Amino acid sequence: MKKIFCLVIIVCTLFSCVADTEKDAELVFSENNLLFNGWETKSLFITTNPISECAYQITSKPSWIVVSHESGNISSDNNIREIKISSNLADLKPGTYEGEIQFTTTLGSKSILLKAIVGDNSLYSIPKSLNFPITNSSLKFIIKNDGNFPLSYNFENINNAITLSSNNGNIAAQSQKEITVTLNRQALASGVTSLNLNLNINNKLETISINIDNFTEHKLFLNGDVVDAEYSKTKDQLIFVSSNPSKISIYNTSTANIENIPLVYTPTCISISQDGETAVVGHDAHLTYINLKTKSITKTYSVSCYALDVVLGNNKWAYVFPKENQWTNLRCVNLNKSVDNEELSTGGSIYAGTKGRLHPSGKFIYGADNGSYPSDIEKYDIQNGVANMIYDSPYHGDYPMNGNLWFSEDGNRIFTRGKTVLKTSETKSQDMIYNGQINTNSTVNIEWLDHSNNKSNLYVILNNGDVWTQSRAPYIHIYNSTNLTFKNKFELEKYQVKNNNGEATYYDAEPYYIFSNSTGNKTFVLTKAKGSGLENEWSIQTFIIE
Repeated sequence: MKKIFCLVIIVCTLFSCVADTEKDAELVFSENNLLFNGWETKSLFITTNPISECAYQITSKPSWIVVSHESGNISSDNNIREIKISSNLADLKPGTYEGEIQFTTTLGSKSILLKAIVGDNSLYSIPKSLNFPITNSSLKFIIKNDGNFPLSYNFENINNAITLSSNNGNIAAQSQKEITVTLNRQALASGVTSLNLNLNINNKLETISINIDNFTEHKLFLNGDVVDAEYSKTKDQLIFVSSNPSKISIYNTSTANIENIPLVYTPTCISISQDGETAVVGHDAHLTYINLKTKSITKTYSVSCYALDVVLGNNKWAYVFPKENQWTNLRCVNLNKSVDNEELSTGGSIYAGTKGRLHPSGKFIYGADNGSYPSDIEKYDIQNGVANMIYDSPYHGDYPMNGNLWFSEDGNRIFTRGKTVLKTSETKSQDMIYNGQINTNSTVNIEWLDHSNNKSNLYVILNNGDVWTQSRAPYIHIYNSTNLTFKNKFELEKYQVKNNNGEATYYDAEPYYIFSNSTGNKTFVLTKAKGSGLENEWSIQTFIIE
């Protein structure tokens, strides 16, 4: 049944009241909460501790309450006052009402909470579903009676795989009952199983859905260690590079098929074109240009640095971010030329370790520095081929940037590793301007982020807040991309390792990259089995987004 709540807004005006013996005396109530089941009168006793001379006044109360003495005095001779409080419910429809009575004195303001239940209200709450992860075979839930008369319950058609701590009983008004559900996994078939728990409450049938993971691994295991990854929303393909063996992999998300292209050199980073047709792979002192359509290497170039990061422009230039040499320059590689094709960026030096990302307009690269303090982000113009650093953000320690960045799909916002959000513009005075902060725990950073415009979601990988290990929490967190508030999170599927006796050990899946598809109804997470020592410890996990 629908609950109706009364919100009481209180404005207090103090009046004269002097403590006789203790300046730290306070008002004390015999009750802090009063419940009215229909028409009732309750006694409330007030005093001071320690005993003091004081006056009181009720400055606010709900309209459905009548009070016998709305003001009065407390003294050494008469230090306990009784106030009669009655419910006046004549004009109220059946339902539940809440409010408070506010007392004001110079000893301090204080209130008691009120609830009134009008009519015979069968109000209760139960969970809609219970989810059993693979590591848990016992869960508890609450049947809460919010009404004003007792309710009876009993469970019907209990599955033989389920045992309950209580199959039936009664729950008094404004009370609750905790039920433990124990699962016998041996009575279940392998795979994720759904069962219904039928609950009869006061002759009304309710259903609690039980979702059971009996652990059939759904992840797609990968051969090799994932080094870097990007996603083409134009092609709906996940592209990643691996070492041991060195290769570039193309995962078709609609067919779940993987095609591999062997690489001559060990990969360190990858960037794909905005049309999803080509890619560049960075190495130590080399750069490989890939045709993703024909699944072949177009050309391999020499570059004068170890490629920490690389960005492929729409102009057939690649921009390599060096790993070393502190103050340095971007290596700008003209992919239209076979020789003499490397030039250094202009407009000033960059800090080694900077990571870059192509703005969706294709005109600019934004870079996030690493190893400098305070952390900052900067902008490079690539419209003439060679990258030209034009300026950095207007902030220097005002907001954390922390060494990486991602764009909204439309390119209007930047999301930084330090959770700071900035607006973008081609006008300098309006570029990289503060636009809020993603509302996470203050001790964590963002390790990866993806934006789905269709779902208005930010899919976020967070570290665990441990400043020593900075490992990734085994969850994907979802935030509202408009107001940056938390919406939900889901746990990643664990890795199962069995010994020779068939006994299983489960390892957390540590997420490194997450991408949403073009429609926003699926996400793909590249995960690693944390501390497992598995030969194939990397995998792709796919999740449906409602």
